[in-house]
This record gives sequence, structure tokens and C-alpha cells, in this order.
Amino acid sequence: MLLEAARPPAARGLWVQDRHLGPQPGHFCMVGDFQQSIYRERADLNYYRAVHEALIADKNGEELEFAVTFRLDQKQLDFVNETFREILNNEDGQVRFIELQPRPDILPGKVIRVPLVAKELLPDGKRLKDYQKARVEVLCPRKAWLQTAAAALRRVGLPVAIQSERDVKGDSPAYAWLTAVLTIMTDPLNAYEIVGVLREIFGASDHDLAVFSEGQKARFRIDDILWATGRISSLLRTLAEIRQRAEGLALFDAATLIIEQTQLRERLLLLPATEFGDLGRELDTLLAQAAQAEANGMILAEFAEHLRNDFATPRAVRFSADDNAIQLITSHKAKGSEWQAVIVPFLARDLRPPSRPYPHFVKSPLNSELIIAFGKEDKSKDLKDAIERAQQQELERLLYVATTRARHALVVVLDQEIFSNSEGKLPKTAQLRRLIRDKDSYCGEFDQHSSTIDKVLEPSPTVGYPSQKNGAEIEPLTSRELKRAAKRASEFVRKITPSALDSEVPAEVRTRSRLDNLATLYGRWWHNFFERLDWKGGIDSAQKLFEKQLPISPHAKAAVKDWSATRRNLFSDARIARFLASDETLFHAEFPFSWRRNERSVLEGLIDSVMINRKAGRCL
Repeated sequence: MLLEAARPPAARGLWVQDRHLGPQPGHFCMVGDFQQSIYRERADLNYYRAVHEALIADKNGEELEFAVTFRLDQKQLDFVNETFREILNNEDGQVRFIELQPRPDILPGKVIRVPLVAKELLPDGKRLKDYQKARVEVLCPRKAWLQTAAAALRRVGLPVAIQSERDVKGDSPAYAWLTAVLTIMTDPLNAYEIVGVLREIFGASDHDLAVFSEGQKARFRIDDILWATGRISSLLRTLAEIRQRAEGLALFDAATLIIEQTQLRERLLLLPATEFGDLGRELDTLLAQAAQAEANGMILAEFAEHLRNDFATPRAVRFSADDNAIQLITSHKAKGSEWQAVIVPFLARDLRPPSRPYPHFVKSPLNSELIIAFGKEDKSKDLKDAIERAQQQELERLLYVATTRARHALVVVLDQEIFSNSEGKLPKTAQLRRLIRDKDSYCGEFDQHSSTIDKVLEPSPTVGYPSQKNGAEIEPLTSRELKRAAKRASEFVRKITPSALDSEVPAEVRTRSRLDNLATLYGRWWHNFFERLDWKGGIDSAQKLFEKQLPISPHAKAAVKDWSATRRNLFSDARIARFLASDETLFHAEFPFSWRRNERSVLEGLIDSVMINRKAGRCL
């Protein structure tokens, strides 16, 4: 309902219950279509009718019908009118059918009967994947049936995008995985989430997790870096190091670092794009949200909490991995939408309403009385019959919605050979039964209006006409202007990063995270040791730190050898010692730089450790 905004809330709707009151002064409009009432459980048709009748019964109320449709060509429109005139018959509680009227510029349309195997119709040299499919929609009355259609289409190499199976943000692996990783980075003692990250993202087995825990959940923590070997210990240490590096960073930088270090993008891209869509694009969208949240003053912990709170929020959009994918959607969700071509399969399949578990509320279609049913015995035979009749009538209206979503091409799949029983009869609840007046089988009811594919003439080529020029004609550039443009283009500043110096090689996507070995453990220890060095403290301070860190080195013998060489080559050199001891020498870790190469390009990069003495004009 669209009600006048100035109406007091207490006054709204009272006249519906007591018609003698009448509507309050003002204007309002109720917009709807009885024929598309397909949500019986939450939108009662009888109440909708009562409101409608109360409106038009008042002397100031008026009913308007808009029957002109901007969907369907003439032949398809005739099919809908002829078929649903008897289905939506305004009897036993069913709604009244409103004849669809054609738009002024409607196309004539055709009715063509083709075999089920579409590839047999392809011209020589053509494949199914050569055709534009983004405007093709497959509608099913049940969400579970979409997977059946998707599997068949994928087997012949056609891309599909299912639009009805994942309805909340948390159902996306990109959203769920990023939320979990950010959560443990801000709550390092959350054993439940840590185990989930290890299991779902890093692929740790339940057996390894159980053996490692020894029944103690406190072992799953990443608040401190613990040096140990083993599959789970290695993963926990990696997460702890990532958390330590992310501390103190701004929200966007921290999220970017965490995604890179956990290889979250690479892990997401291992999931089949045909089933999960463009997860890389979804991850980019989440990073953009992190940047916006940072601009609004959020920190990492607040952003992680925001993602958790929005976990069950409906998804606004789902990115398809292929923009040319066939769209699969339920008939319910298709309400209000339209596509160039709509395919309605599974018409002969048994369409049973889902059984609700007891106890549950039951609203009688007869008198709208609400009761609680604790078992089958709580429903009388009349009530059961009324509920079954209301369910079947709703499925008839759902079929009307499905067959009126096409702008031009409507494909009705006659698949009774697949779903009929051993006697060749259609199931009692099959949608095809409704289209053929409740007959047991299809006997060519639509054939008299159709042509076979070999009788359809090829369309004549469209004659192209030159477009009318609405503005001034742009003169072609002279050779002098082209030379000047080429010269100016070469003067633009170009930024070159170290990764661009080598030829681009596609990154190898790992099928699983790599186990730490002695070399990686030692390299990480050596790097952390150098990060802690106090360069101003001299050789004595460095030696004390080395002796303190040596016991936790994965390879003590190599550490002693490398440290001896470092002392000899670095600290024992008189010039380097004076340089490091100078008050003018400044020390920087993870130092970003931008180096001018020439007039048109710069080199950008990152230095692990750099010492600069500006006064002496020296650096190390």
C-alpha cells in the first residue's frame, strides 16, 4: 500500500475492520495483482481481497485495471490468454483472470515446435557457446531444481549463474572467509573461529586438529608467536605473525595485508567459478567497503564486528563469473522482472508443496481462523482439503507468473516423457496438467498453433539505414595534429614497480598451503632477529640480543655461522661502525621509496632496512 504520509498511524487501517467508519479524508492508492499472489503464507489473499472490496465499496473508491502488457509477442500473448482464461477461473477461491491486451507496437511472434536436443538445430560450424546467453532465463518453481538445470547446462559447456540459492551475505565464501579471518585477528583467543579458519580456509583435517588440541581449546591461540614444528603449529604461528604485522596499521592497509599474507584471494579462486561466481570481484567489493569504513573512522575490530552483524543480511548483488551466463532463478523471485527469453522446464515434474514440521500455525483458507496444529489429527478433512486446494491454486498463479516474464521468446518444455509414470500418465501435481485442462497426458494440444522448425522461413536480412546526425560533424584530424598528439602521449609520467621489470607470468595458484620446512623457519627467525636489532647500541647490544634469540632458532649451528660473518663484515668495519654510531644516522624499516629514472618514469619499491645520514650524504 502507498498511503498518504501525513495520515496519523493510529488512524490507518481502522476502517478496514469497521466499514462504517470509512476511509479518512485524503488520497491513497493500493497497487497489486491478484493473479500474482504467490506468497500465501505471509500475504493472505483473502485479506487482500477484503481490503480491495472495502475500498471500491466506498462511494469515493474506484477500481482501475491496467491490462496492457509490455511483455510477450502476439502469439505468446494469445497462448497466455487462451490457457489461463480457464485456469484462473474465479471459482472455489481462485482469482479472476484479466485478459492481457497487446501494446501498440507488439511483434507478431511465432509458435515453433522443436526437439528437446537443442544442439541438433545448430547451423554448420556453430556451437551453443557462440550465442549470446545473458538475456536468457530459466525459471523453476523450486530452488532445488535449479541445480539440476545448472548441471545439465555445464555438461555442454554453457556458463550459468544461479540467482536464487544463496540469499544472505554470509553464504558467499568471500564474505564468510574474510569475516572469519578479520575476527581472529582482532580476537586472537577465539578458539572456535580459529579452528574454523584452519579447517575451512587452510584445509586442516579434523584428525590433525583433534590430535593437536589434546582436548584443550586453549591451544588454539594466535596472541603470541610460538616456535614449534608441525602442521597446525606452523599455521598458528603464521597467523600470529600476520596479526603482529597488522597491528597499528590503518583499517584498509591491515585488511589488504591480511588478505595477501593468508593468500585468501588465491584460495577463493580455487573454488569453481561456475558455482560460486566471481569471488575475486566480491573480495574487491569488501575491500572497497573497508576503505569507506576507514574514511568513516572505523578501526579493524569495528569493521570485523560490522561484517559479523551483517552476516545474515540479504545479498544485494551476486557477481557472475561470466557476463554471458544463462540466468537461473526461481519463479517466485522472478516476479516483477522480465527477460528477452524465458525457458520454463520441469512442467511434467511432480510439484509437491513442502511438508511443514509440527507443531505449526494453520490459517484456514475458508474463514481465516488461526489454529495451532500439533499433529495431523488436529486438522479436519475439510481444513485439509481447503489447504490443499489453496496450495494448488497458488501454484497455478505461480505458473502464470513464470509464463509472463518473457519480452519475446517463451520456451515451454514439454518433458512428459521424462517424468510420466509407467502408464504414461502425468503426476497429479505436475504444472503441465494445468496447461492441458487436467488431462493425464499431453496429446498435442498446442501443436495446432505451431510449426515445426523445418517450416520456419529464415528471416530476411535487416536493411541498415544511415543514422541521422543530430549534431555538428567532427572533422577528421590533420596529420600535423596526429603527430602532435603522439608526441604529447610520450611525455606522460609512467610509474614502474619492481614487479613490472620482469615479464608478467601468471601466478601459480596453490592447491593447498605449503608446509613450513627448516629453511623457511630459519629465514623467518633471522628476519625477526634483524628487526629487533638496536643499531645505535653497537656490537655489544647486538651480541646480547643474538644470545637471547639463539635458543629459539630452528637451526642454531647456521645461526652462529651467519652471525659471525655478519659481525665480521658489518660491525667490525671501522667506517661502518662510525656511520652507525653517528647521531646523524637515521634507521628505517620497511622503507618505501620512489626513484626517478628519467623525465618520464619513476621506480617504486620497498626496502627492508635502510640507514641514512643526510649530512654525510651516505646510506646503507
